[in-house]
Amino acid sequence: MTGDIAFGAGWQKTIRVGRDYISVKLDDPSFAASVYASLAETDNGDYALIWSR
Repeated sequence: MTGDIAFGAGWQKTIRVGRDYISVKLDDPSFAASVYASLAETDNGDYALIWSR
């Protein structure tokens, strides 16, 4: 059996200089701790995912 799995959520936020980013929280009972991350566009148009526990 297969299906969709959801183990996190994301919220759009704006920092003081007017740049948007996505704040992400990933959590699952199999994780030792929740994973918090920020997904932001870089100056050259790429995206960077910065995370910590």
